[in-house]
Amino acid sequence: MAIDITGISNEREFYTHHYLSAILENDLKEIFKAWKEKEAQDNIPQPHSLLRALRKDFFASQALLERERNIKERIKIQSDFTGKLLTALGYEYSTKTEALDDDNSIPIICRINRKDGAPEIWIIEVFDDQGEESDPLELFFQKDQYPTDDETIQIPETSVEEVITKQIFGLSEPPRWIILISNKQMILLDRTKWHDKRLLRFNLRDILDRREISTLQATTALLHKDSICPEDGMPLLDTLDENSHKHAFAVSEDLKYSLREAIELLGNEAIYYYRKHPNIKIYGRDMAGQLTRECLRYMYRLLFLFYIEARPELGYLPYKSKEYRKGYSLETLRDLELIKLTTDESKNGFFLHESINTLFNLLYNGFQSKQKKDIIASYDYHTFRISPLRSHLFDPEQTSLLNKV
Repeated sequence: MAIDITGISNEREFYTHHYLSAILENDLKEIFKAWKEKEAQDNIPQPHSLLRALRKDFFASQALLERERNIKERIKIQSDFTGKLLTALGYEYSTKTEALDDDNSIPIICRINRKDGAPEIWIIEVFDDQGEESDPLELFFQKDQYPTDDETIQIPETSVEEVITKQIFGLSEPPRWIILISNKQMILLDRTKWHDKRLLRFNLRDILDRREISTLQATTALLHKDSICPEDGMPLLDTLDENSHKHAFAVSEDLKYSLREAIELLGNEAIYYYRKHPNIKIYGRDMAGQLTRECLRYMYRLLFLFYIEARPELGYLPYKSKEYRKGYSLETLRDLELIKLTTDESKNGFFLHESINTLFNLLYNGFQSKQKKDIIASYDYHTFRISPLRSHLFDPEQTSLLNKV
């Protein structure tokens, strides 16, 4: 059974999506086994058990934060829980002030250096002074979270995200890793991936509330001190990253051969259809090159659709719409394709073909659920909208031969 990563957002592919959902479990088996053996031999609780035990403390702190508006009290409530959270993950909570190159300073709650003294990881806590569901990266440092009342300390006036991008990762000796903690989330950043804004986001409410063992194990394995900056050996996260790249290359090789086979099947099916319908003239016509290009274009359409459906954060397809997901998406068609066909009518039907063509048409021409005159003072229910994508890729005139099939 694959690891359940509900509550863990793999934004902009920190690791490949397929790796996290299908391969990660196998790569983490050894560390889970080591945890279990250590518990049996030395009576040391497994890290994910320590994390799971924080559920009651987490929701108690959330209840206090919902009522408290004083920023000093909010900082105290959140910090008390964060200290327990770091302990469960193998870190020590100790607030210090770190100077940046522009005379600003930021508070960090844990710093671990490499053997040569260069910083390996900084853990930074941020506080939402309004008590809203804010992205930790969009928050600002608060004066009251600094460990000293020194009035000479300069606090950055920009968001945490901008401080990380321009100042922390811009240092002459920047940390490789940053863990950002708010009252509801943890975010893992790798400097080598940050130029693409790739990150792992952990929703503490979802992870702790569900108490799913595999989710807790994955969370702990990805955030634990021993996984990021072990005393000896290669960090687990680097091993996972290497395996993710290797698997992505293997998938690319498999995709190349599968794509070639799909083009051949599609082209042969078109020829079969033409021969069964003699009113469509094909004899004596040099159509091999054109049909090959059209089949290739058709497959690229599908690949593009699979990509944007797998990346709902891009916001192009209305993936929040149940009507789209259940009625038009490739994901739904993929589920149908797995159903075994038992009758001649179903085996020779055109439902998948017509559904895919409908989806191609939706992308090229777009879909507006109502005319403008009907939109005023109304709201769209049970529908969706797609902006037209006037690309040569989806232009029907570019697949004139396949359109007749």
